[in-house]
Amino acid sequence: MNDGKKPKRWERTNVTNLWKLATSGSYYARVKVNGKEKWRSLKTKVFGVAKLRLADFERSERAKGKRSADAAIKIEGGACHKLLEIYLADMRLATDTKASSKFRTETAAKALIKTWPEFPATDVRHITPLRCKQWASYAQTEGTHFVPPQARQKTKPKGMSPSAFNQTLAVLRNVFALAIRLGLIYTDPSEDISRMSPTKKRLALPTTAQFNKVVSTIAGTCAGQSKNCADMVKLLAYSGLRQTEATNLRWSQIDFKRDMLQVSATGDETLKSEHSERNIPLFSALKEHLLAMLEKAKTTVSFSTDSRVLRISECQLALTNACAKIGIKRMTHHDLRHLFATRCIESGVDIPTVSRWLGHADGGALAMRTYGHLRQEHSLAQAAKVTW
Repeated sequence: MNDGKKPKRWERTNVTNLWKLATSGSYYARVKVNGKEKWRSLKTKVFGVAKLRLADFERSERAKGKRSADAAIKIEGGACHKLLEIYLADMRLATDTKASSKFRTETAAKALIKTWPEFPATDVRHITPLRCKQWASYAQTEGTHFVPPQARQKTKPKGMSPSAFNQTLAVLRNVFALAIRLGLIYTDPSEDISRMSPTKKRLALPTTAQFNKVVSTIAGTCAGQSKNCADMVKLLAYSGLRQTEATNLRWSQIDFKRDMLQVSATGDETLKSEHSERNIPLFSALKEHLLAMLEKAKTTVSFSTDSRVLRISECQLALTNACAKIGIKRMTHHDLRHLFATRCIESGVDIPTVSRWLGHADGGALAMRTYGHLRQEHSLAQAAKVTW
């Protein structure tokens, strides 16, 4: 019987600080540290897993709170290098941040110091909005390292890429946010700096003939892993898998009878999102390649259905050398994923379907931005066939 009352959005559990979202069944942590309430999704609907992640989150937040409380006493003169150290220490201990994100943050912190050498020793209370704008202008136009004025005419200016600048700006703002929490400053002096708009990369991918030549060039070298490198290049291009997805792929995930390949999570770093776990068809070229690899794998003593399909985890050097030998633009592991999507779209597959095969979580928005021009070019090519 409906009494007209709205269902509760949050449900209490019998564990302190553990809440359940009624609409989705997901668990959340709510922890109060230094008088501030912090909510965090535990990214699970399993009660036992939620309790374990809650404990990790509580320890992390309370440790951060203690360091922040002590920091105001330890920071002498508001030195930015102390604030940066505290921010990076908290980031390293975060349990809900991927290792790849932590690495990018560390890299951005180094870039901040290179482009603003006096920043670490500066009192945060003396940094003005004008000085932040000067740093932003220099970082965007001059380069990722400091060049003395007398040497700048000899050096060709090359600004930071939009993604590198935005990541570095995020680190700077997080340092200022920490200073605000500690009561050292009241406003963020970098708040008027705008993020850079990412430049749209025009894909320059090889033709089918050039790709086949790349593969044969790699396989024909005398290197010990040349055949394995060639196998990896073909697998990435024929499947559209991410590098980590391909290196973690096992024979048990391939169903040759149903012509289906299962992409599953093997760890937090492999699973980019819940949409990354998916099934993709065994396209004819992919199936032929995998069957050939399987026959070769069965000759090894250690073979089992739980064995990894690939025997190596990367092939970048071999791929780079092959591209240089045949005179085409350098390709990366991720470019092979672009090559797969391009071939699918040029073959007439609609972008939403390609997006699902790639494991995108946005329903095709990213694929449309990246490959939308291909659909238009394909449309014009087909239109040329219409005659009266």
